[in-house]
Amino acid sequence: MRHQHCISLLPERRSGNRTGNRVDPAPRGFHFRILAFSNITLIVKEKDMSEKKSTCFHRIESLPLVNLTPESQARLLLGSGLLISFIENPPGCTFPIHSHESEQILILLEGEEEHVCGDETFTMKAGDVCVHPSNVPHGGKTRTGFKGIDIFCPPRPDHVEKLKAKLAER
Repeated sequence: MRHQHCISLLPERRSGNRTGNRVDPAPRGFHFRILAFSNITLIVKEKDMSEKKSTCFHRIESLPLVNLTPESQARLLLGSGLLISFIENPPGCTFPIHSHESEQILILLEGEEEHVCGDETFTMKAGDVCVHPSNVPHGGKTRTGFKGIDIFCPPRPDHVEKLKAKLAER
């Protein structure tokens, strides 16, 4: 009868190559286990479940999706002094003329929008940026739909409330 041997090598913090039973550290959050049998060797990568969720790193698609208007949605990320909105407006979407205390910067990534800011009207296209000063009326309509990034400083209280409500649903 053949004997099976199981050896577990977990990474230690050590520089250099593998030496004896020591191996280089695994990528953050993973442990590697080597299982050696008489004629088969398996290397199994396991997720370290003790790893804490980052408060600094986020994936856009993982951010809460909030309805800004009946037609418009955005994924919101709240910092200590600003709010970032990854916004998608479908074709034909109108964002009514409005104003707020927060300064707003709109960066258009895809599509076009007929945009109003104060007494100016212009067509924004991908790559354009518009700075909306505090309390200046602004809004727009898109025929093509668009994707953009809105930055609000300080965070808009109404958006923060929508974000809190969405997080409470989770």
